[in-house]
Amino acid sequence: MGEVQRHPERGNSEQEVIRGILAEGLVAHVGIIDAQGAPVVIPMAYALDGDSILIHGSVASRLMRTGGPICITVTLLDGLVVARSLFNSSMNYRSVVVTGIPDVLEGEERERALLVLSDFLLPGRVGHAREPNRPEIRQTTVWRLSLVGASAKIRTGPPKEDPPSDYELPYWGGVVPVRTVFGPAESDGAGVDIPLPDHIRRLS
Repeated sequence: MGEVQRHPERGNSEQEVIRGILAEGLVAHVGIIDAQGAPVVIPMAYALDGDSILIHGSVASRLMRTGGPICITVTLLDGLVVARSLFNSSMNYRSVVVTGIPDVLEGEERERALLVLSDFLLPGRVGHAREPNRPEIRQTTVWRLSLVGASAKIRTGPPKEDPPSDYELPYWGGVVPVRTVFGPAESDGAGVDIPLPDHIRRLS
């Protein structure tokens, strides 16, 4: 289990908390050491699948061809914490770090995982688009990484002034909330004229 070294009071290894954070996110930053020994971090879509996380990519990508341990990080930014000092200003956030050597899925497991990924990123998507064909499946690598090696780190609340005398300074203190919202769907205007499906409408 990963341990939070700095600000350990913000750490949380409860699986329910970890899954709750991952259920809200859409983008993971995946870190590897490539074949030349260089560190690489790549933003990728992911899916929460029970007690594991799924990542997929091209079989030709250097990311998916690495054979060693990886690190997956997901962060939800909830607010900018504005303290009366620059030093004590911060962010409210919820983050998860998962490390380990992923399993490479094959056969029916890989096919199922690709559908799970599509439905996680856009609930209700499967059944409203063409499913991957055999050549597309062969071109895709899917990783499964257990959440056993996961830890969460969370910060909430207003600024904490240190020293407390900073509360008397003539500066504003508080939190500026940050939220991710979906806007109205925009048709590409191509193909058959289809009414906006419910699973897309529900996002807005």
